Amino acid sequence: MHKLTTSLATALSLALLLTAALFAVPAYALTGGEDTIKIPVSVTTQGQGIPGETYTVKIEPVGDAPAVENDTVLFDGTELKAGTFQGELNLSFANASVGEYSYRVYQVTPQDSTGRASYDTAVYNLKVTFEHPEGDMSKTDVVASIRKAGDAEDVKYDSCAFTNTYANLPAGVSDPPVTKRITGDSPAQKSTFTFVFEGVDGAPMPEGAVDGKIQATIDGEGTVEFGESHYTQAGTYVYRCYEVKDSVEGYTYDDTVYTVRVVVTEGVSGFNVQRSVEDANGNYSPDIVFTNDYKAPATPVTPSDLANTGDTTNLVVVALIACAGVVLAFGAHKMSHMKQDDEQKSQN
Repeated sequence: MHKLTTSLATALSLALLLTAALFAVPAYALTGGEDTIKIPVSVTTQGQGIPGETYTVKIEPVGDAPAVENDTVLFDGTELKAGTFQGELNLSFANASVGEYSYRVYQVTPQDSTGRASYDTAVYNLKVTFEHPEGDMSKTDVVASIRKAGDAEDVKYDSCAFTNTYANLPAGVSDPPVTKRITGDSPAQKSTFTFVFEGVDGAPMPEGAVDGKIQATIDGEGTVEFGESHYTQAGTYVYRCYEVKDSVEGYTYDDTVYTVRVVVTEGVSGFNVQRSVEDANGNYSPDIVFTNDYKAPATPVTPSDLANTGDTTNLVVVALIACAGVVLAFGAHKMSHMKQDDEQKSQN
């Protein structure tokens, strides 16, 4: 029975050792120099953070621990985007006695101005040992361990890491309208005009775009929109807009190519979208407007057309032309007879 109990105990011990090996939490010890040590600090943002928000990490001495000259790490909000931002806290024990000291490291919680942020409130406890290595009184060395408050005693970290989580912002939207105008004669019937909106370098496009292009049409004069482009990242996006030249008789097509710039910035509650339009010469244009000139095709004029107009002046002109033609024909006939008479007289 004793042997069985021993065997079971041995097997259990081996199982526990195996489990510990498989699921062990790494225990870190940070080493410094003779009298200084650097404590790594990081802040990670998940989702779309708040522009201009500054993340602050502080360290506080506990008990008789030496004060920290630069006790704050700041991550400048003007440069922050989603990702991880790293810094460090520098501890100096140049004027301290050897011993073990404690510190607290925590994030100063920013003011949540939008209600969509969850800030990391973790507190890290530092144990820093300033000692004579191996009992050599002529030397000193600094070693630190990092634990998170609430964790087990043997769970340690290699940095003080904080994670702030944000709900994503609603997308910004841009939907530039295009207007068609016609000058000159009035067309007898409406023609269909086609316009192209084209993104540059992968700029976001409205639904239905193919290979970065989308088309819209207008029958006659009017205004049309290509659809909404949605923006979920800050940046400057460039587009081109132009009219497809068709071959409808009588029209001179507008060959302007407009450049549309969309500047997207993050606000506290959404993306701000500002759109500007430039013409082919780089001049600002308030709108995207294409103007086609129309000239009605010329048609032959007949006497019946003139008669149908009821214009008596035109009828008189036609009558005079007809009379002139009769007179000319009569004159030519008379001269022909006179020539024949002269030839007969000369023969006699």
